[in-house]
Amino acid sequence: MAEPNTTENTGSILDRVLSSQHAQAIEGFVPTETFSTLIKTLSGKEQDVLRRRFGLHGNDPETLEEIGTVYHVTRERIRQIENGSIAKIVRAKAFKENVVPVERLILSILNTHGGIMEESLFFSEALSHAGNTAEQQRALRFILEQLLNHKLVYRVGDSLIKGCWKLAAQSLDIVEKAIQLLVSIVSTKGSPVTRDELYDSFKKQPLYQEHATWFIDDTITSYIGLSTELAKNPFGEYGLSSWGTIVPRRMNDKILLVLRKHGKPMHFTEIANQINETGFDRRKAYPPTVHNELILNKQYVLIGRGIYALSEWGYKPGVVADVIVETIRKEQRPMTRDELIKAVLAQRMVKRNTVLLALTNKSLFNRRADGTYELVSQ
Repeated sequence: MAEPNTTENTGSILDRVLSSQHAQAIEGFVPTETFSTLIKTLSGKEQDVLRRRFGLHGNDPETLEEIGTVYHVTRERIRQIENGSIAKIVRAKAFKENVVPVERLILSILNTHGGIMEESLFFSEALSHAGNTAEQQRALRFILEQLLNHKLVYRVGDSLIKGCWKLAAQSLDIVEKAIQLLVSIVSTKGSPVTRDELYDSFKKQPLYQEHATWFIDDTITSYIGLSTELAKNPFGEYGLSSWGTIVPRRMNDKILLVLRKHGKPMHFTEIANQINETGFDRRKAYPPTVHNELILNKQYVLIGRGIYALSEWGYKPGVVADVIVETIRKEQRPMTRDELIKAVLAQRMVKRNTVLLALTNKSLFNRRADGTYELVSQ
């Protein structure tokens, strides 16, 4: 019997331990509670100023002037109280006890994602237990901006990267190269790709080979989320944010995406229901609106009573007789009734009798002595 791989087993155990510790840290992190604990050393006025300033008093954040009006002092005096209160928090004995565990958690989350994360993704993970509410976000932002600003910084978004939080020492060089490469991969493919397809393509690139230990899956996910040009549709496919199949803006975009995801013909009421269930946006899709779009757009082919398919699947427009004509022309020979029925049913969701009725059209079809059908010569 082969000896167990001690190194692999040790690594696996360590990974599980670290993962468990990380989960426990997130479960124990409630920013509003941390904030309330930290300000206990302050006077009532100082606590109120900070709560008002950072929107942790049940309302939106207030300006220096607004708070000054409440206390009948100048905005500069409120600024002094704010700065002095934060300095007191940092000097307090309880500071390290309450902030160091939070610092470890925040740095762990960022390090796992390549040292940088788009803000909404970052907040979503950090607040997965506490609840990603506006109040929790404000409390977290206070901790990040006022107490951990020596370790991480907020980077304002630009044309390439969305607004994000990053480790202060994190270089953006590899990040920008990785994002540009991901955009290039998607652009080259020209259609939505799955997560695995995108990752597999990325991992074949020289940039990944050179920095393989850096590009773990969470890092790649983070970089995709950072890109202003990439997005994920409701079905988990990635592509350019300008594509209607990724960020549907028109009714036609939604219909097309639903049909492609379903992979087979659908009734227009089913399409409308699926659009609403998917929740592309707040606009409700009504069956008549969907039906009108299907009728007017050549991308869709009516193949049954209210049932539509994509023309890209090989369906051709026309009534049953048109399908029969096209089939005989394609085969370039007389065809039996069963052959024609089979060909039509592959293109249309109709009954056999509907096909038989179409074959009785003597202006189009001639029934030969052997029972096969041919086109009437024009």
